Amino acid sequence: MLRRSFALLTCGLSLSLVPSSSATAQLDSAALLQRFEPVLLFRSDEDWSPEPADGFVGRARVEKQVASGKWASAPPPLPVNTSGCAFTPCYRFNLPCALKSGDACYEASRPSITDWTKPVIYGRVLSVPAGSPAPPGFSTPPRYLVRYWLFYDFDDWRSPRRRLWQAHEADWESVTIGLSATLQPQFAAYSEHCSGTIRAWANVAKRGDTHPVDYIALGSHANYFSSSTNSTKFSECLRTYFDRPGLARAKSIVKLAEDRLVDRMGTAHPSGPRGLAGVTPLEIVELTPPLPSWASFPGRWSEGQLLWLGKTPGRFTSITETGGPGTPNWNSTSIPSYWHATSS
Repeated sequence: MLRRSFALLTCGLSLSLVPSSSATAQLDSAALLQRFEPVLLFRSDEDWSPEPADGFVGRARVEKQVASGKWASAPPPLPVNTSGCAFTPCYRFNLPCALKSGDACYEASRPSITDWTKPVIYGRVLSVPAGSPAPPGFSTPPRYLVRYWLFYDFDDWRSPRRRLWQAHEADWESVTIGLSATLQPQFAAYSEHCSGTIRAWANVAKRGDTHPVDYIALGSHANYFSSSTNSTKFSECLRTYFDRPGLARAKSIVKLAEDRLVDRMGTAHPSGPRGLAGVTPLEIVELTPPLPSWASFPGRWSEGQLLWLGKTPGRFTSITETGGPGTPNWNSTSIPSYWHATSS
């Protein structure tokens, strides 16, 4: 839903990728990624499957902000730093569809992109430096993080009666498992909109003893520990992304919708570890050097994000925010302090 145009900056854009520490290098990272690989469950009417980011990057234009609010095509190769940039953000990916027109153009391309038979998840095992703070709600910091990232071509959250829509190009989501020094799981942390939720490992639903179940919300791809309908915390996100005039207008659009601001989950399109009964194999792509150039892309993965009322965006019933998803920080060894902790 309202994606992290500032939240990912808080976590830090990945402008350079450092090698794992020697402690992590001694671990069998591939085995750990397989051991804790999540089981993903979607709504039956979900349009977008988790896919490799390479296809999106191949379809998108790379643009540079050459004046405030003015963008021009950037020639190859793909930028990996912001050297020589005068504006922020300096770069962005931009698909051929016009976001201001809503989701129809993106939906037309979906059949050639979405493939539920070949879902993909990225992964990496990180060593947590000594002295790092414990995550919210916990007293003991982990020694290792087993981190996963999911990529979707498009985010198209809509309210239950399709009165209110929010969309942006590209969507990065994450699942993290915290491990002790003896490799015992301590918690799972799931990204959700402009924050996330952490739960003690003993209270996480699992399959095959070690595979956390991840219920993925329709359109927004927020991650939840249960299939129960959940609040999107929409108001919190609006305050993050809009200035005062924009916030007032966004709130007016939300009020006019007269619809529930909730995420809806399901149990369709199950994917997970190879060999686990009842799931489509979820391919793990371990992020080890050399990494693809897009992993260091120092810009946004969308031309912006759009909130609108009704089936089609109108001049007076929509509002655009110029941010969008940033490149994840592949090296982050902490859980953001503003994430929510839950005990059940």
